[in-house]
Amino acid sequence: MNRINAAIWNRSSVQWLRAVIGALLILRLLQAAVESAEKVGANDPALQSWLKPQEWRRDSETPALALGEKGRFDDQHIFAPHVIQQDGEFPFWMYYSGSQRCVDAGTYKGVAKDPKQPEKSDQRLFKLGLARSKDGIHFERHSQEPVFSFGDDIHSVVTAAILKNPDGSVCRENGKLRMYFAAVDFPHGTYKHYLYETTSADGLQWAKPTLVMENAYAPCVIKDGDKYRMWYTWINKHPWHTNHAESSDGTHWTINEKPCIVMDQKWEVKDQVYPMVVRADGVWIMLYGCYWADDKHTALGFAVSKDGLTWTKHADNPVFRPEPKHDWESNFTTSHTLLRLPDGSFRLWYAGRRQPPWSNLYFAIGTAKWGGPGK
Repeated sequence: MNRINAAIWNRSSVQWLRAVIGALLILRLLQAAVESAEKVGANDPALQSWLKPQEWRRDSETPALALGEKGRFDDQHIFAPHVIQQDGEFPFWMYYSGSQRCVDAGTYKGVAKDPKQPEKSDQRLFKLGLARSKDGIHFERHSQEPVFSFGDDIHSVVTAAILKNPDGSVCRENGKLRMYFAAVDFPHGTYKHYLYETTSADGLQWAKPTLVMENAYAPCVIKDGDKYRMWYTWINKHPWHTNHAESSDGTHWTINEKPCIVMDQKWEVKDQVYPMVVRADGVWIMLYGCYWADDKHTALGFAVSKDGLTWTKHADNPVFRPEPKHDWESNFTTSHTLLRLPDGSFRLWYAGRRQPPWSNLYFAIGTAKWGGPGK
């Protein structure tokens, strides 16, 4: 009997070893494919100028927008700035997610942390705020109240994005802005993100939202000719990564079977988030966030593509990192917007987070500028 058991164990061990070796070979082939694609991209003349060293300069030692006044909807958390340019005295409009209450989600699976308190007593509930600026650097709130919320006091409105043209300019349809956002139910702990869309004629009054897809976060939606393209964070399981989808109407989407970009550089240690895409000089460029060094820091990576599907990452990633000397952004610099200005330079708006222990999911919003390739 012992001999039979030993034989079975040996066969099982061999099968297991073969499976492990096979999996390692597949991973190596995938890595080789990525390295090959990056090498080809790095040697492509159309992409080379974008892969040279970048110098991002912050515009101020202080935030462009800080937390709201005590008692307001955004007095504890503020993040995910999404900036568009409009006509008028204040051409830069920044939509952002703001919330009160604790940094933790609080209640998971219906079990309150403190049974003596109501189930939703400590919950974050994000609503959409609006701030405006003359120069894109110094912002003032349009109102102390939110301009949009889901309306049920359960679902948060996070990572809102306005439909844009490939160059980053606003794309109005029938005279209206079209906004996509992720809604998440923090109080009941499912933590599942649903993507919704809504429209507005003035950017202040928004229609009732309609569901677009599940497990989607941080969308960047562009109308490219007669089709709509979306880059977003897919969060069905960890690690999160960047997906791409296409649509003929902006509501019904066909999702690509494989990720758009994945975590394959040494600095990327956890989830990949917040893809922000703009077309410039005939190529697509992307700034995306990722946990850097550990789970207490995030930074921004840069990638470039000819078709928006196959991306070549910058060898010097992350190209934009936290600034330790700034208390308000010493550890996190993500959830961002990127626009190209008329002079050819690029402006970045991002959310910052302080060092632990954290009482704020994100603490303030900053801005920085890059001259562009060769500058």
